[in-house]
Amino acid sequence: MAWKAGATLTMMERTGMIGIATGLKHKWYTGAGDASYENVPIVDANGKRLPYPIQGWEDAGAMTPTPKTAEEIREAVLRGEYELPFYGDFPAMSEVERRTTWNMMLGEESTTKILINTMKDGGFDLGRDQLLSYKLIEGSSLPQWRSPGTGGGLLVDWNLKTTVDGLYAAGTQMFSPEDHSYCAATGRYAGRKAAAYVKEVGDLKISREQIEKEKNRIFAPTKRSSGIEWKELHNGLTRAMQYFASEFKTERLLKMGLEELERIEAEAVPKLFALDPHKLMRSIEDLSMIENAKIIIQAMLARKASSVPLGLNRIDYPEMDPPEWDKYLTLKLENDRIQLGELPQRFWGNMKEQYEAHNKDYTGVYTPNK
Repeated sequence: MAWKAGATLTMMERTGMIGIATGLKHKWYTGAGDASYENVPIVDANGKRLPYPIQGWEDAGAMTPTPKTAEEIREAVLRGEYELPFYGDFPAMSEVERRTTWNMMLGEESTTKILINTMKDGGFDLGRDQLLSYKLIEGSSLPQWRSPGTGGGLLVDWNLKTTVDGLYAAGTQMFSPEDHSYCAATGRYAGRKAAAYVKEVGDLKISREQIEKEKNRIFAPTKRSSGIEWKELHNGLTRAMQYFASEFKTERLLKMGLEELERIEAEAVPKLFALDPHKLMRSIEDLSMIENAKIIIQAMLARKASSVPLGLNRIDYPEMDPPEWDKYLTLKLENDRIQLGELPQRFWGNMKEQYEAHNKDYTGVYTPNK
């Protein structure tokens, strides 16, 4: 809500290790780059052939690469020699092998038949189109399982007021939050400042138009009785962020992630339905997470550098914390478009002087013994 009202956010490109889940994982023989098309050549985003063995007519190679080969490919990606994502290059195969693999091997395997049918319905052309591989981007290591946006949040001033007049923030809604003690302290502070603001401005006019618009957005899933439920939408969002905004980050991958989120918004969200209050609540959570995911990717795209404090590693900008990027990046929504900005790292000024200047009336919760 604060974002849609035009409040400024910062540090949204920060990521951290997630400790409670490991994301979605494909299983063997479920398509897109494992043994399900072990005889399909794999290429990188620029069409460069990868040294994966091919268990097909070309070389009758092994079913899977050796650990050494897999690690060499991973290191080459980090050096920029190969660019993610990878693709199964069906058009590069001979027609007879391509058709045999697609129609007989994948088409008759129970776990991949649904993949074939879905691709056909989507207009997939076996002789023209490549198929996205989840190699590396899905991840198999702890660095891949990340929680994006960690520590990012609303930009506030010394009164804990956001850039929207009258809107105050505390706790984990602020950028760079800490633990429960921090939440309690900032909650008390923001409440005191918000109360003082209300006394100054008095009664304000409520926009009924804004309220009706938001009610229509919130209750839209209840107007449908079929379509896509929140779990399906959540799965698509999770997969997009897992593939395109986790351990391996490049301009290409991040933009692909943004395109996928926009596709989900355009094609899936209008089909979202909820038959009870619980499902409506989870549906609204999904919609908020989609918006949050777009903000995170935009922030990652904006920072053309890697950073240790932000937990951000970009393959295409590997230099860590170059001096010219020693600054905060800000984002806000203006006329439905994201506007980027910058702030110097020490924008808040002298801590003691600023606190005293903004709290002349405050004596604390107790008076220390003299």
